[in-house]
Amino acid sequence: MHGTAEFLIAGATLISGAFIAVAICSRLGVPSIVGFLLAGMALGPHGLELIEGEATLGAIGELGVILLLFMLGLEFSLGKLMELRRLIFGVGLLQVATTSGLVATVLWGVFSVAPLPAVLVGGAVAMSSTALCLKTLAQENALGRPEGRAAIAVLLFQDLAALFFLVLHDAGATGASVVHGLGVFAAGAVGLSVLLFLARKVLQPLSIWVAQQSASELSQLLAISVAMTVSAGATYLGLSPAVGAFAAGMMIGEGDARHTVEREIRPFRDLFLGIFFIGLGSQLDLSNISEQFVTIIIWLGILIPFKALLVYLSVRISGHASPEALRVSAILSHGGEFSLMLLSVAMASGVLNSALGGPLLLAIGLTLLVAPFMVQHAARRSIDSQSNPT
Repeated sequence: MHGTAEFLIAGATLISGAFIAVAICSRLGVPSIVGFLLAGMALGPHGLELIEGEATLGAIGELGVILLLFMLGLEFSLGKLMELRRLIFGVGLLQVATTSGLVATVLWGVFSVAPLPAVLVGGAVAMSSTALCLKTLAQENALGRPEGRAAIAVLLFQDLAALFFLVLHDAGATGASVVHGLGVFAAGAVGLSVLLFLARKVLQPLSIWVAQQSASELSQLLAISVAMTVSAGATYLGLSPAVGAFAAGMMIGEGDARHTVEREIRPFRDLFLGIFFIGLGSQLDLSNISEQFVTIIIWLGILIPFKALLVYLSVRISGHASPEALRVSAILSHGGEFSLMLLSVAMASGVLNSALGGPLLLAIGLTLLVAPFMVQHAARRSIDSQSNPT
């Protein structure tokens, strides 16, 4: 009973704190994501220390990200994805390569940072928050707009690139061959593609049958079980669970049951995604800002205006108009969850010095607090431009 009571108290504290923070943000017109982040910062180990078990919190929150990517996959048939291939492997590749390459070159050439940590820091700077961008764009009904499609394409490539940086880190930390790691990754991608192609012949008619039944629980269970099963399979094959969830959503999205499945799992997605952002906020320790103020300001200058400029140029090269490119740059000019994970893993393994990674980690945390406002503003400017084309 003692353990049960502690669990219930922690759960009540978590939910109540999130409710209060999000309610205040809603009253002030602030995006709800900021409320979840602030709740995590206040209740977590770097705040009031009222919630523990960050691993469990992160695992529950990861389910929210999986469901988010699954629902995004529902919106993208294979045909739509092929239409975006130029954006994904053109703009996405250009943005990640230029951002990570320039940052790594400066760190290596000017500040004499070793090549591997320099590349890993460059990769962390190049990443943006998929969960934050998708949730805010969806709330503003901007996913289907040119800026939304371009941002999604870049985010999808960033998720793939994050796996490359993790393979690079693991190879450097263990002394294994990078070529071997990339070969395993490529084999996993091919294996997942083959399995999904075979499974779609069963899943599509099954999802249509489920949508025709009166029990809404069937749609919920089918969607969650498929998303989690494919994500687990992707992880086993050395891929990101988010990529697996996206591919699973695309399979079901090809059929007529897409809207029913999406409607039934939306509440689960929002709940677990909120927990994800609370867990993300609990990792942010802003108590050392004053000690590293100058370094953090420099990283903020790299993360927001410098990164925004590179995103803008990448999107412009793809043929988008300047106003659209500006809005995409505002959407993506922040750090992300993969940035935090990559830096944390690299510092824990000793590959990255905490003197270099620590201030960047804090700067990324600060960008996550302002990013919802920037994404929201960009989305609303897009809507205004559509309403008033002159």
